[in-house]
Amino acid sequence: MKKFLLPVDYSEGSIVNCKLAFHLAGTEKTELYLFHIYPDQLMVPDSSFPSGIDSDTFLSAEFINEMREQAEKNMLQLVTNVKDLLEKEKITNIQVKHMVTGGDPEWEIKDICDRINPNLIIMGTRGEGKKGFMEGSMAGKIMSKAPVPVIAVPESIKEVKLKNIMYSTNFSKSDYQQINYLVKLLKPLKNEFFIVHFQLNDKIEESKSAMDELEEAIKNKNPDEKFHFFILSADNKSESLKEFTAKHNIHMIAFIVHKTNIFKNLFTHRLRKKDFFKLELPMLALRDK
Repeated sequence: MKKFLLPVDYSEGSIVNCKLAFHLAGTEKTELYLFHIYPDQLMVPDSSFPSGIDSDTFLSAEFINEMREQAEKNMLQLVTNVKDLLEKEKITNIQVKHMVTGGDPEWEIKDICDRINPNLIIMGTRGEGKKGFMEGSMAGKIMSKAPVPVIAVPESIKEVKLKNIMYSTNFSKSDYQQINYLVKLLKPLKNEFFIVHFQLNDKIEESKSAMDELEEAIKNKNPDEKFHFFILSADNKSESLKEFTAKHNIHMIAFIVHKTNIFKNLFTHRLRKKDFFKLELPMLALRDK
């Protein structure tokens, strides 16, 4: 049985992410955990506050209780909406569960992962510079600390398409395992996979040899899947990434999370995290093995 954890903020994006979960579930029995976190401390980090709440506000017990009651009311409405969608689409293999709790998103998500052991987290992101627990900085923190893969979907996306998937490789030992995981995760959908390495130095022959080896192994394991392999010379990695995703109509970028830097496998010092968020594409952060 699959288990998907969906941290929600009751925005339109919560429904978008639920629909994505439906697609990824396919026909397999799946538990969908809708999870909302409200701040319940006297003072909490700015990133933990929903939009519109000033982090300098003193949270009284009465105010916290009001937030909890409103969060629970919103959750019940969301659960009703999701179940209505399942009934409308005649989907019977998905069971909806929900939980509302107070605390800090980073710690609470880690705690619930320990308890329910989900296969995947699907969450939204508002992008950098916007307050709220779904903001880009919080999404990045959860990507780096969650014990399972995380899909982060920008709020600007009203319907997630997962046809063309880009996987960034620096020829890690984990590539073979993670690409196979990616294929399995997206099995209910008909995808094309673009395996890309950004070449930033003159060791092109080494990269070609590594890519040929990876291509042979991946195609032998997945003979029925469509794969494309690219080595891109990239003096300006930010522009190369932007041009490539536009040219090939990429719908999602997958990469391996590293403990020191979640974007290490995809980026160098020439590309900042906000450049990635500006692409407004869903991101799949895979755990380093």
